[in-house]
Amino acid sequence: MNKFKLTVLAASLGLAPLAHADTNAEILAELQALKAKVQQLEAQVKAQQAQIDDNQKATDEASKVANHADVQIAGIKQANESSGFMGLKISGMIAPAYVYNQDQQASSFVFLNRSNQNAGGGTIYNYDNSYFGSAYLQFQKETAGGVKWNLTLAPDRGAGTLMNGNSIIHEASVAIPLNSSTKLIAGQIPDWEGYESTWDNQIKPITHNLLFDFTELTAYTGVGLDQTVGNWEWKAMIANMNSPRYYYAGSGGRAPALVFRADYSPPGYDNADIGVWAMVGKLPNSNVAADGTTPLFPTGTSTAQMIEVDGYMTNGDWGYYGQLGYGQQTGAAYNGGKAKWWGLSGMLTYNFTPRFLGFARADYLNNSSNGGGLPGGYMNPTTGGPGAQFNGINGFGPGYVYDPVAGTWSITDPNKGANRFALSLGWNYLLTESTTLKMEYRYDRSNLNTFYNVSDGSFKKYNNLLAASVVVSF
Repeated sequence: MNKFKLTVLAASLGLAPLAHADTNAEILAELQALKAKVQQLEAQVKAQQAQIDDNQKATDEASKVANHADVQIAGIKQANESSGFMGLKISGMIAPAYVYNQDQQASSFVFLNRSNQNAGGGTIYNYDNSYFGSAYLQFQKETAGGVKWNLTLAPDRGAGTLMNGNSIIHEASVAIPLNSSTKLIAGQIPDWEGYESTWDNQIKPITHNLLFDFTELTAYTGVGLDQTVGNWEWKAMIANMNSPRYYYAGSGGRAPALVFRADYSPPGYDNADIGVWAMVGKLPNSNVAADGTTPLFPTGTSTAQMIEVDGYMTNGDWGYYGQLGYGQQTGAAYNGGKAKWWGLSGMLTYNFTPRFLGFARADYLNNSSNGGGLPGGYMNPTTGGPGAQFNGINGFGPGYVYDPVAGTWSITDPNKGANRFALSLGWNYLLTESTTLKMEYRYDRSNLNTFYNVSDGSFKKYNNLLAASVVVSF
């Protein structure tokens, strides 16, 4: 063996341990890395297990709380049901107002007053003393069988005050389902006419239009049906009009009437309705002889026929409202003849902002027949002089003429009544979700001298009114 081969062999044997040593170091490093990875995974598993244990513990506690809450809710439901609160809804409103009436020289707050003469006087309904300045509390309940019950209390301003002495009942009614679309209705139910509702939180102006105040009825006491089919709803009642019971000083009082209304809600609008209303039968008649002594109708009622159509539509920022009505009542006119009237009302609203709304309303009421006359026969009151008379405050009835020689005012023609106009302009501002501020200017005019001016005892053809109100409801 030569020297070179020995040298190569020796070198090879010397390097072999070094290569083996490098391989062992790499394996050891890999094992250590693997061990660290396993330790990391074990730590993660332990953390996840701890989280699972915590979640299970929280779930168990939540289940206990939920079970306890279920028990409490069941107890509350049972208590509500046993105490009568199940299905009960309570709402209400309060709306003090301030009114300035130029001809009556009146400038004061108006709130829950029965009379505009004295605190102990009877209720007097005038256009400057109607339903505004009111408060009501409403209870509505629906039973498990679908029977709906409504009791609305309105002291000094509701339907009960106007037609039943000091009653605070504005509405007391039930609706009993007969099938999926038809209900039996009964009780004291407020009038169905017109586009304007009764309460301040449901209308834009403060005052009401001429048709609402003077040609519409107050409430019905009786029984009827209410049916809804698609976009149509119709309802009808056999009832007393404006009276809880007919009786008149022992002279009898059989006086039922039939009242009907149908409504159609056209699709495609934010809110819209077209309605027709009609009544035929007997109405109370308080008309007396021209000397204010003898009742023209001892039973206190006379025959009447009335019909009207109304509608409204809101689309975007605009709102459109309208009403047209006609009616007549035997013996309800100033001269004792048949009272006849027809009129129309229209209102336009616009939302300048989501909170601020403006409105304009115009009314016309033709009431010239037989010296003037309206439902109920109010043209010949028995108390007070011309300043206290119904026509002197509201501008209806025969006109007056001044005699400069005698220095007195006298009726020009007892067979000719006044035709009336009214224009209202105003705004609403939504202060909060439940509070609305209102302002209204109203101009009333007659074609005759029928507005009594208390400052000098004269009669005029026009009057101005300014009103403000704050309406809070829930």
